Amino acid sequence: MKILVTGGAGFIASNFVRRLLEASDDEITILDCLTYAGDRRTLADLMENSRVSFVQGDVCDRETVSRVVKGHKEIVHFAAESHVDRSIQNPDQFVLTNCLGTNVMCDVARTHDIEKFVHVSTDETYGSIEAGSFGELDLLNPSSP
Repeated sequence: MKILVTGGAGFIASNFVRRLLEASDDEITILDCLTYAGDRRTLADLMENSRVSFVQGDVCDRETVSRVVKGHKEIVHFAAESHVDRSIQNPDQFVLTNCLGTNVMCDVARTHDIEKFVHVSTDETYGSIEAGSFGELDLLNPSSP
């Protein structure tokens, strides 16, 4: 199966790709625009694997996403702006990537009959929580812009 991983040059997503390679025979395409959160050096060992390919591109670019997603069955969407300080300094970029980019990914997944779409986010989505009270169905209450 072919899986597209967005934001794959980031720390968490690149480690996810490593685990996926160990646990499956899937082919993986990494889509990342290589901003402050993603670094091509993070991918050095992954690029030695014939089951991994890399495309530098932005999840907000519908044409790029449409081209890259062809032939894939699943998408794991990690691509996002992160870090609270950055969200305060440049909230527009956060809205573009985290909202518009995710919308583009969902829309392209729908129009290309993607079988599974997994959106990965951070605990910041839920805001402050009491110890032991977190659940996947808890209401969203972001604590940063």
